[in-house]
Amino acid sequence: MCGIAGAWNPLGVDPGPVTAMVHSLAHRGPDDERVTVLGPAERPWAALGARRLAIVDLRQGAQPVADDSGRFVASMNGELYNHRALHKQLAAQGHRFHGHGDTEVLAHLLASNPRAPERCLERLHGMFALAVADTERRALLLVRDRMGQKPLYWTRLEDGTLLWGSELKALRAHPRLRLQPDRRALQAVLLFEYVPTPWTPWQGIHKLEPGTMLVAEPSGLRIERWWTPPVPQERDDGSTERWAEALRNALQLAVVQRLDADVEIGCLLSGGVDSSTVAALAQARLSRPLRTFSISVDAPGFDEGAQARRVAAHLGTEHRSARLQAADLPRLLDRVTALVDEPLADSSLIPTWRLMELVAEAGLKAVLSGDGADESFAGYPTLQAHRLAPLATPLAPVLAPLVAALPTSREGVTRDYMARRFVAGLGLPWARRHQVWMGAWLPAELSTDEAVWSVVDAHAAAAGGADPASRALYLDQRLYLADGVLVKVDRASMAHGVEVRSPFLDHSIVELAASMGIGHKLRGRQTKRVLKRVARDLLPVEIVDRPKQGFGAPVGPWLAGPCRDLLRGLPEALDDLVPAAVLARVVDEHVDGRADHRRRLWSAVVLARWRQGPWG
Repeated sequence: MCGIAGAWNPLGVDPGPVTAMVHSLAHRGPDDERVTVLGPAERPWAALGARRLAIVDLRQGAQPVADDSGRFVASMNGELYNHRALHKQLAAQGHRFHGHGDTEVLAHLLASNPRAPERCLERLHGMFALAVADTERRALLLVRDRMGQKPLYWTRLEDGTLLWGSELKALRAHPRLRLQPDRRALQAVLLFEYVPTPWTPWQGIHKLEPGTMLVAEPSGLRIERWWTPPVPQERDDGSTERWAEALRNALQLAVVQRLDADVEIGCLLSGGVDSSTVAALAQARLSRPLRTFSISVDAPGFDEGAQARRVAAHLGTEHRSARLQAADLPRLLDRVTALVDEPLADSSLIPTWRLMELVAEAGLKAVLSGDGADESFAGYPTLQAHRLAPLATPLAPVLAPLVAALPTSREGVTRDYMARRFVAGLGLPWARRHQVWMGAWLPAELSTDEAVWSVVDAHAAAAGGADPASRALYLDQRLYLADGVLVKVDRASMAHGVEVRSPFLDHSIVELAASMGIGHKLRGRQTKRVLKRVARDLLPVEIVDRPKQGFGAPVGPWLAGPCRDLLRGLPEALDDLVPAAVLARVVDEHVDGRADHRRRLWSAVVLARWRQGPWG
């Protein structure tokens, strides 16, 4: 795991700023820093740099690294879980290696088929963001993994120089970069709680989309898709038992691949079925107790500590837990504001940050997680709500005053909160309805530009099909997972020098999940049917059957009580995006207990602090 950055221009590049760009990513790779300059000393055409977190080939795995011919020079943020098999295959073809690291394997793999990089990429199993220079053609290849687990940002300077980096701060370290805020992106943070790809908070700076590659040649730049996300099938062919058997086999292989490292691998354990299933499969492969980590949240409706301890005792893991209290929120929010350079309003970033502190304090560099299961196996109640929406839409005028009169509760994701969001989305096109259910502010409250919906509408058009749950599942993978969950996990983990490996995000499992009908995942009120069938052979029945709780911070009650100072000055700080009178009313209603505006207020707090911090 690493952070990468660099600059490319076939007419000549100044390599000096690249050192500062790479150094800004020191938290992502505390073990080493290197910059490779390509071309003649008087006029180099590229500079590739990397910060390294040593997980594989601890002694010889430094990067950037070249193949044995010297043609391809590669830097990578991430891990290739099948690099040992690829190493063996390439060695049999005559390639000579200096170490056993995965970045060197990547360079040799591209050298084995230089005219078809997409064919090489298709052979990779892993999470990665790549920058590879072709010294023969003075070309550059930027690549992002299939699911978007690892970030990659890029932009062009006025003279045509291409810059890239694992985080926005790497690009900002270049002295010639000029920044202009992108209003669409800031509106998106308030609506969706994240900035959707390919946007960033700044005009002209882009996120490379998952499953795509940017090819930079002297003749110009182009972006091509090398992996197409599968659209979930609607038909229910085959039996759930057969699908569960296939899933267990695929998941076992994915877990085994992610346990392969030259350092100890631990596991995050929330006590839910996703992370517990991963922990069970991992512990079964180890001769020592797996080290597991969880967070106990000091608030009713949010704490899963008891369930995590129950699973740990059942599996025999060596378990550690830390508490998250209201008094921790200001400190953690300060740390997040100082290090996270893109506004992200998912409140679960706070407990995730504390969880990564715990892992780092234990001395581990890598952990497994259960991320990605909900988005492939239908874990969210919004999917069921889509099936009810056509029946409920004509009744919206009657339902609105009824749900408004429900007593407000702040103990977790409550029924009254979900009922109000459900009614608020009725009557909208399905994709916008889905985003309203998953998001924070309502479009009418912000007078948003129509352009803010363009990314959502593009993904909705690609979803196809007639079943609303299948379409929503596709949207969750492309947006909420890629731009919310995975950004949260990447920033929180890398801020502490920790790598997170997620078996459910292996593309073979994503493709398997998409190929089984929606009925094997969702039926009536039961979610993740096929995954729970796998889990029943591994976990206590009360863990498998308990309702989904979700992983979050109790920002609602904390902002109304001990942390209400965080709301001070909020209407004035965002008056160009939210009418000051509207935001002032929302603050008053929440503090007085008349309404639960947790997500509206948290998105506003995060965006205001980002603007006032070092990145805004």
